[in-house]
This record gives sequence, C-alpha cells and structure tokens, in this order.
Amino acid sequence: MEARFSAGLWVFANPVDRFCPAGYSHPMSVVDQIESAAKVEGLEAVECHQTDTDEMSVHQLQKALADNGLVCSNVNVNVWGEKRWKLGAFSSSDEKLRSAAVAEGKRAVDVARELGSPSIGLWLGSDGFDYPFQVNFTRQWANLVKSIREVAEFAAPDIKVGIEYKLKEPRTHMTIGSIGKALSICLELGMENVGVVIDFGHALMSRENPGESVAYLARHKKLFNIHLNDCYGEWDDDMIPGTIHFWETLEFLYYCQQTGYNGWLGLDMFPFREDGVKAAEMAIRNIKAIIRLLEKIDVSALLKAQETMDSVETQEIVRRVIFS
Repeated sequence: MEARFSAGLWVFANPVDRFCPAGYSHPMSVVDQIESAAKVEGLEAVECHQTDTDEMSVHQLQKALADNGLVCSNVNVNVWGEKRWKLGAFSSSDEKLRSAAVAEGKRAVDVARELGSPSIGLWLGSDGFDYPFQVNFTRQWANLVKSIREVAEFAAPDIKVGIEYKLKEPRTHMTIGSIGKALSICLELGMENVGVVIDFGHALMSRENPGESVAYLARHKKLFNIHLNDCYGEWDDDMIPGTIHFWETLEFLYYCQQTGYNGWLGLDMFPFREDGVKAAEMAIRNIKAIIRLLEKIDVSALLKAQETMDSVETQEIVRRVIFS
C-alpha cells in the first residue's frame, strides 16, 4: 500500500475551542501554517479552504506551497465559519444565502483548478438542526441536494467533489450525519465526480465500523478521500491516529489496502495543547507502523477464517502480527 500523506493546514493553525477562544498557542497566518507543514517529515501535501485566499491571492498561496515543497491535495469549502451561515448554507431556506453558499463552493473549485488540486471537500458544518420542528426536512433536503448538484456540475469533469459526513457539531444534528446519507446523495445525483470523504473519527461518532465504511463505499467506487485521526467516539476529538482505536485503525487501513484505495492519507487533527508539527510527525509514524503490520498479515488465512466467521481464529491471525 502506497502511503502519501497530506494534512489540513488547520493542524498547524493554533486551533481554538469555546473555553479558550484565543487558542493555546499563538496566531498563525496561512504562510506560517504552510511553513510549519513543511517541517513535518514525510508530509507531501496539505488541504486548505477557499477562505484561505481571503488573506492572500491564489497565486501567492501556490507560490508559498511551491517554495516549501508542498502541493495542495484538496480544497475544502468553508460555509460555516461566519455568522451568516448560522442557520445553514447549502440547505438554507433563504435563497439569496443559499446562492452565496453555492458561490463559495464554486470558488473552491476555481481555487482547486488554479492550485492543481484534484478535489474539493464539502463538510457542511452549519447545515442541520438543533430542535424538533425547527426545519422543514423535506425542503431542507431538496435544497441541499440541489446545491451540491450545482457545485458538482461546475466542478465536472476534472474536479472531484467529496461529501464529508459527521453526526453533530456545530449543530446538534448535522443533515449529512452518516455514510448512508452521504452515499444516498451520490446515488441520487448519479455523477461520476461526486463521492464521499471518510473521516475516521466521524465514522466512530456515527457508530460505524470505519473499515466496513471503506468497503461499503468501495462497492460503488465512491471513496474519494480519507481523513485520519482518533477519538473516544462521543465527540470529534481529532486526536493523533492510532492512539485510542488501534485495532480499528489497523482494520480501516486493511480495507483501504484490500479495496485498492490509492488516494491521499489526510491528517485531520486538532492538537489544541500539542505542538502541531510533532503531532503530525507522530501520526505519520503511527500510520506507517500500522501499514508495516498490514504487510505481515496472512491475508489468505484471514479470508479463509472469515468464511466461517471464526472470531477467535481471525483475532489470532491478526494478534500474531501485532504481538510477535
């Protein structure tokens, strides 16, 4: 399995929380974030947001990446970081606001094309609801799918659109809260350039087995991008991969390998109190070590044991690799 590592610029951006709005380190400009990313051994690419070009031109962003030996693997659409999006963006009942959100999606496509990135990401953090009867679900879903279609048509045929699902936060319920909902949008649209992004922690939050989620999407050739991290399952902790759910991470990467995923392995972490560079380097070391374990698994023996669903034998096959 070829491992190509990318990281969200936010890993190096002094992430903040509601208890310490100024963050636990010092402010970092986009250029600062890029320079920090360049210090991470084994990191070849970064993910950004279209709003990163608010403080610099796309040309300046491209130059900063090139000067630091990095490329852009994905441009994410930020339609949640301003107060105007507080009640939704792609699914908003306000047509003018919804059009503005779609325009931001198209802007991300333009940025991706200029940077040579193959894809954009749609994590629609403000699209959802908080209270019963707050929204008209029928209308909300119609607006959402229509907006995604418009952006995807603008992106076709050269730019992929990856839909990233998450159960909750910042809304108590996000509209695209599970792998099933994300895939249903892809199947409804029937567009080759629309697929899904699996965030490992988001899958755990939705009570999914992340490895199964990979296999599920692979059946439809809809796994477009991966975000690696870890969490305890109740919240989007965005911790260093492999530190909490080691076995599940091993299985996740096993299915990436078995299904032929050849995209980027993206680091999506929020090291609130840790050094971002050190956290990213540990993440890469952890993932590489897990991949080395994968190479030692007797796949034929495992597949044979899985035919009878012998849990003791399947565990033993993997256990020998881990504890040898």
